[in-house]
Amino acid sequence: MGVTLPKPVESTVVEQYGAKGFSVGIAEMNGWRNNMEDAHLVHIKENWGFFGVFDGHGGDACSKFVAKRLQKALDEGGCPEDDAALKKIIFEVDQEFLDSEQSSGSTATMCIVHKPETTDAKHRLRVANIGDSRILLGRRDGTIVDGGGTDGGLTTDHKPNYPEEKERILRCGGTVEAKEGNVARVNGDLAVSRAFGDQGYKKTGGPGPEDRPVTCNPELREFECQAADFLLLVCDGVSEGQFPNCEVVQLVAEELRAGADPGEAAQAVCHRALETESKDNISCMVVLLSSADFEGKKVEFVPGPILALDKKTFQDRVYLYGREGKLHLSPGCGEAV
Repeated sequence: MGVTLPKPVESTVVEQYGAKGFSVGIAEMNGWRNNMEDAHLVHIKENWGFFGVFDGHGGDACSKFVAKRLQKALDEGGCPEDDAALKKIIFEVDQEFLDSEQSSGSTATMCIVHKPETTDAKHRLRVANIGDSRILLGRRDGTIVDGGGTDGGLTTDHKPNYPEEKERILRCGGTVEAKEGNVARVNGDLAVSRAFGDQGYKKTGGPGPEDRPVTCNPELREFECQAADFLLLVCDGVSEGQFPNCEVVQLVAEELRAGADPGEAAQAVCHRALETESKDNISCMVVLLSSADFEGKKVEFVPGPILALDKKTFQDRVYLYGREGKLHLSPGCGEAV
């Protein structure tokens, strides 16, 4: 997650993607963290789309690697035809990162959306979750579709103290210890039990990658929804404060009814998460299952207040622009680097 700043960075980077049958917006905010460790993936084809949010910890190397490598796999192999094919890709990507011997890790929440062949049919959703980022399904009236997951979401947070997770951790040679406000942690350190990377937690157990104290084995589920519904993919920075899933869905629905595009709605979620005591990086992706009024990709930087620019540690770490063509403020806020 990173070191905490004296003031939150409220600037956001908003990306929007328009294509036939999809309109997608994602907003990212550093918040109280001095660097951005989240990454994301939007891969849209004619009759399907792959969407993912990756929440890094211990640095941004793993989240960036996973997003880039999954993009390559989709470009080369197309849509994974079934759960086994998707798992194979995930395990291969994880092993490639482990072989690089970098120390960071990343959660991942992903959804493959299959467009229906007829307008009156439902969309098919294939959800894959690793860790504690979340996918929510909402109606335009502001109600959440209860998927049976954590707080009514489509996904269940993978925490070390959950019975099935704890059993695997102990069986594979790890420990579960409560520290820092009684938060359960793998080996007293990691607060999630499934993740890409995190090589130090994958040295015991086996023989397969599913049987490690921390595993990238995804939890896979399927759902259906209507074209008027919307999907939200959020990192745990959205939910770690006082911002329950139902209120996240309600806020997005209110923004959309007021005429906001998905990027603006995602940005509103980031700001509300900060207001409700999130201390982490914040990422929110809004996926509408209808065509946008443009095709391609747009990126916008939305500056936040600069009330803390007298703080040198704040100045050193203000995150201003997206991952591609980044713009940062150097020490003293003098020049772009």
